[in-house]
Amino acid sequence: MDKEELKKDIREYLGSVIIPDIPCCEDSITNYDAYNNLDSIYNHNNVESANIRIFLDYDIDIDDLANKLGVDSNKLNDMFRFSMIPSKGLTSAICLILNISLDDTIIILNKMSYKLGNDDFDKIIRYFFIKDIRDIELLNETLVSFGCMYLYSKKKLR
Repeated sequence: MDKEELKKDIREYLGSVIIPDIPCCEDSITNYDAYNNLDSIYNHNNVESANIRIFLDYDIDIDDLANKLGVDSNKLNDMFRFSMIPSKGLTSAICLILNISLDDTIIILNKMSYKLGNDDFDKIIRYFFIKDIRDIELLNETLVSFGCMYLYSKKKLR
């Protein structure tokens, strides 16, 4: 599927899909609250032990993951070592790269006090999971073309 077909398909998807707005918790974080960098870590009362270590259940190589994300592996290593909570966008990107299913991604986001809601950013992320498109650069390009923010800011991660 070329980029124009993808955009057309996503436009149809955005117009036709309404996701039930079920908050994951009392203090769930919206897309705009969760803007995307490791230096801006969110500590919410309802997020205690849930953090990036949740990904340790998956077979991951931190250096390979950092390379696929295009970020510094030391920063990513620090996140795991210090149990930091990544942004919603970065969490979604990690789930995409690790080939985690949409259902499991929603559970992971929920444990980190995030949710995939009804805004275009969240719907486009859902679309990529549903269609099993695991290309972060294409996802970022698509998000920007629909007026959304990137999954995460590589500049702030370096």
